[in-house]
Amino acid sequence: MAITTPRDQTYLGALTALAPALLAGLVLQGTAQAQSWRIAPALKATATTTSNVGLQASGTMDTVVTVTPQVQLLGTGPDYRLTGTLAADAVVYLGRSRTDRVFPRGSLALNGRVVDRLLFVDAELGADTTSSLPFDLLTDGATTYNVGTTTRQRFSPYIDRELSPSSRITARTDHVLTQGRGTSTIANNADAYVQTHTARYDLRPEPTGLRGEWNYQNTSYNDSTAGGLTLQTARISALYAPDPTLILGLTGGRDAASYTTNNVSETLRGVALRWAPSERTVLDALLEKRFFGNGWTVNFSHRSPFMAISAGTVRQATTYAARLGVLQAGGDVATLVDAILQTRIQDPGLRQIAVQDLIAKRGLPNTLTGPVDLFSRTVQLQQGANVTLALLGVRHTVTLRIFRTRTEDLRGPTEDSVIGLASDATQRGATLGLTRRLTPEMSADLTFTHTKTDGLGPNLALRSSNSIVRLGVTHSLSPRTTLSGAVRHQTGSSTLIGVDATESAVSVGMLHRF
Repeated sequence: MAITTPRDQTYLGALTALAPALLAGLVLQGTAQAQSWRIAPALKATATTTSNVGLQASGTMDTVVTVTPQVQLLGTGPDYRLTGTLAADAVVYLGRSRTDRVFPRGSLALNGRVVDRLLFVDAELGADTTSSLPFDLLTDGATTYNVGTTTRQRFSPYIDRELSPSSRITARTDHVLTQGRGTSTIANNADAYVQTHTARYDLRPEPTGLRGEWNYQNTSYNDSTAGGLTLQTARISALYAPDPTLILGLTGGRDAASYTTNNVSETLRGVALRWAPSERTVLDALLEKRFFGNGWTVNFSHRSPFMAISAGTVRQATTYAARLGVLQAGGDVATLVDAILQTRIQDPGLRQIAVQDLIAKRGLPNTLTGPVDLFSRTVQLQQGANVTLALLGVRHTVTLRIFRTRTEDLRGPTEDSVIGLASDATQRGATLGLTRRLTPEMSADLTFTHTKTDGLGPNLALRSSNSIVRLGVTHSLSPRTTLSGAVRHQTGSSTLIGVDATESAVSVGMLHRF
């Protein structure tokens, strides 16, 4: 993968050479002290007979077999924590309607302490299947058509130091490489390098305080001859805490951006709020005047022994590659269930086992549908809102995600379009899942998903929509083996590829954890 500038190549080369030795040192350091490891291999196999294997206007029947070996890892020591799931979907089309493929999937994350109370490091390797075309018909997760693979590597050393009981300084540098491989030219051109540097000083409000922060982000693509897309923000916030649960703030600073033929710099000003009435409930809000107009980030989360809910709304400047680097479009069901079980199971390792066991036995999805990251090689203005909910009862489980996202390319006064397909679009969608435990060994689940994408500006003529209804049954043969069966019906339409299609399918599967 090519990096845009020689300076970036040299810097990233040094980081790449340093990372393995540093990460190995953290693990070896823990071998002489108390540590614990859990390795949980599993094998999942699913056979799906579908009336329309590619969701095309004229359907082709085929049986698709997906075999997924996976390994879950959890390792902890005095100075590190390693977690992850490594898997691969091997997809075989028995009727030879399509070419057999293998999709790597999973993530491996390491959090380590290099110098006590000073220097730390985060690192991650990840691979995900994503839609390979904007405005495409989306995959259902079983036949894996119209998707590509996005891989990412992240290395993030950082300093975190308490200067006094009320003051702290942090500094972090993130380096993320993303690579896209799929069925379209757009997916194959997604290789990028994103570097983000941040520094922050906090003086805890007692009742007055101060926060200063600086953020720099540069995104460069592998075949670009320009210096990349740059976003830079510096702000100072005056803080006031009228009581321990509430912090109010006034912010001011400078906002700058460099993209395509534009270089802009504006004064930044705004207000901030943090309300945390308990450790289970948090509301964070930041509203500011930015170089692109009004910007905001508002996040709310609440958890209880039977419920986890999160909601957020954002209006921000970002880049396509930066979003691919985190891949947070969907709602992660394991995270929701983990939040619910925190009050019941304190040990993280035991809780991870309980989370995966509950998901397998109740037939819960791994993620809930979210918006697709639309391709564009300029800075984008992203505005959206989402709500994610999980309710866990003795016999019933409810999962819900609702989202709306509007993405627009930022252009200068003389720019009518950008190179390639613009990202201008509005996406809406919802996923509702209902699960009922019929017997101690058997559960039934019903899922409804609907997504819709409408193009804006240069994409005004483009649109797509998908609707999927799925009914499934899960049966536990033993604590380690689970059988499943499902029927589904879906409809889709897309002006980009000229398709209006329907599909019906039946599937059977087995999951065995060794």
